[in-house]
Amino acid sequence: MWNDVDKVNIEKLRSLNQPVAKILAIHTGGNEAKKASSDVAKGLEPQLLLAKGARVMLTANLWTKGGLVNGSMGTVHDIMFKNQGPPSLPAAVFVKFDAYEGPTITSTEGDNVVPIVPIKRSWEGKSGTICSRQQVPLCLA
Repeated sequence: MWNDVDKVNIEKLRSLNQPVAKILAIHTGGNEAKKASSDVAKGLEPQLLLAKGARVMLTANLWTKGGLVNGSMGTVHDIMFKNQGPPSLPAAVFVKFDAYEGPTITSTEGDNVVPIVPIKRSWEGKSGTICSRQQVPLCLA
């Protein structure tokens, strides 16, 4: 069941006319970890749909002092994979943040971008199992 937000986000992704990468999180703790909401998994989504030009929001405090905080808005500039493409985790998603003054990498187009790499969050499941999710801390905005 898709809600309205998902529908709007999918339409926006389609309108970018860019390939869309479906990125699946890596889980430990079986089905309970896979089915956990992003709230339970401390801001990490079980799957992400990303494309160049997509508006995204950071879902973790990566560097509070530098302004890379939960809720920071930006635009995907590029997605870099190591050996395998989607749905494996990317090595980094390069994001141009709207309001960020810290160190950046300058892209070939001259944009200042920040590499956002997958992070891992753990929690205790209902059965006492330790669950974890590894994912890029972003969501469509």
